Amino acid sequence: MWVPRIQNDARLKYLGIVDAIESDIKNRVVRPGDKLPSQRAIAQQLHIDLTTVTRALSEATKRGLVETQRGSGSFIAQTAFSLYNLSSLTEGKNIDLSMNNPPHPTILNLHDEIVKGIAQIQTNNSSFEHLNYQETAGNPADREAGALWLTERIPAIEGEKLLISSGAHSALFSILSYLKLTHHIIAAPALTYPGLRSIADHLGFDLLAIAMDEDGIIPEYFEQCCQTKKPDILYLIPNIDNPTTATLPTARRQQLVTIAEKYDVIIIEDDPYAPFQDELLPTLYGLAPKRTWHIATLSKCVSPALRVAYIVAPDLEQALSLAEKMRINNLMAPPLMTELASHWIRSGMLQQITHAIKLENTARHAIASTIFNQKKLTLSVVGPHLWLVLPANWRALEFSEHAHRSGISIVPSSAFVTGSSTTQAVRISLGGTIDSGSLTDAFNALAVLIEQKPIRTKAIV
Repeated sequence: MWVPRIQNDARLKYLGIVDAIESDIKNRVVRPGDKLPSQRAIAQQLHIDLTTVTRALSEATKRGLVETQRGSGSFIAQTAFSLYNLSSLTEGKNIDLSMNNPPHPTILNLHDEIVKGIAQIQTNNSSFEHLNYQETAGNPADREAGALWLTERIPAIEGEKLLISSGAHSALFSILSYLKLTHHIIAAPALTYPGLRSIADHLGFDLLAIAMDEDGIIPEYFEQCCQTKKPDILYLIPNIDNPTTATLPTARRQQLVTIAEKYDVIIIEDDPYAPFQDELLPTLYGLAPKRTWHIATLSKCVSPALRVAYIVAPDLEQALSLAEKMRINNLMAPPLMTELASHWIRSGMLQQITHAIKLENTARHAIASTIFNQKKLTLSVVGPHLWLVLPANWRALEFSEHAHRSGISIVPSSAFVTGSSTTQAVRISLGGTIDSGSLTDAFNALAVLIEQKPIRTKAIV
């Protein structure tokens, strides 16, 4: 029989009881089928009121930890151990597959390269300019390096139109803060980067959802939206979309640009994953430079620790106006990290790091494809995440909650919805510090979970 106790670090007593049950299951103190004392007995032993115990067992039942049988009492659920079948979880380690961090490549030690790169900067640069405050738009030499990195994707970039931001999220916030002066409605894919919704809500934009298929947003639906809702801005992740992994085909890009020009819609092209692609497709900026803002970050192809992203504005006047807005929002990108990025661009190390991460992404996708065989899995073999469509018996939020109780963090499709969507899927990221062995264990656990029926038992009290 389970021995009642309250986990000391819980913020509420009833959650302390639930956490204690969960901890005892993880540490194999109790087994499936073990009985719990009566609610009254638990209340007496813990010197708390009966209502708190009732609430705790109700929550434990929702989590799939406890099941109640009429006339017999409460027991550790038979399904409980399937929720904790990874050895690492008994050691208290969680596996986070929720953040889209680039994986640490096995063929290159990124930590060592950062240390080496900063040492080289200190040795080669006698001015130590990178240790001082910088222009909000970025040091001219760093802007030139950014233009050099982007030249393959956007030929003949004018350095004056390029600005450096402290990450892509900050870049998007600054651009929308600037556009809010004259624009008010954003059209975006029905499933897209959650940060867009947060920023749009904060700034007071209306957000319109455009229907998607396996290739991204559908031009015909975008045009219908332009005719009826009159959006001012179109937001897109054209390559290896977050979360669906879709890449817009060239013909569709041209269609979307034509529609945007017809209805005078500004385009924000958020393009973090393009450096991984073997085939360079035309950028929306290249197709419509006078109405497009291009964002390119190093967070996904190198490391989020750099906090360096590049913005290409439609023209010089708007670049200067955006710099004023950026000065209010964030002042400047981190000078030392920006200098490191510039050093890596000029030395060719940035390309080597990106290539190493791309190979690691490919290897991890191979593991996923094998384990999730016959599942509705969508991926780009070079990208840092995959999109798993769930069977009819699972809701995305429910599946992600069950996975979390198994010690695996993933993101449900509900987190990416811009309007309304019936899609039930989860985004599974491949990166961070997790090794391939732990990743394989996590994939196996998720593959087992997806075959189970959701636990929806209600407590009988």
